[in-house]
Amino acid sequence: MLIYISYSSIFLAGAIGALLSDILKDNCLELPKKIDGTLFLGFMGGMLIGGAAGLAIDGSVSTAFMGGFTGKEILTRMLQKKE
Repeated sequence: MLIYISYSSIFLAGAIGALLSDILKDNCLELPKKIDGTLFLGFMGGMLIGGAAGLAIDGSVSTAFMGGFTGKEILTRMLQKKE
């Protein structure tokens, strides 16, 4: 049971880091929406990516927070479509 609490707290720290990053980026949160049958997750997608980045980085809550804070931005820049 202690292992689940540890993993969940690390995931939560990464998700909170991503949420804070979204708020600081443009001082607002983008809500989830559905456009032409496509679901856009908005800030919730960022929180999922941040939580996963937090789990992937280390077992520490502070590094998970920083991983969540920067993880979404790094993935966004890596996956940008070239125009």
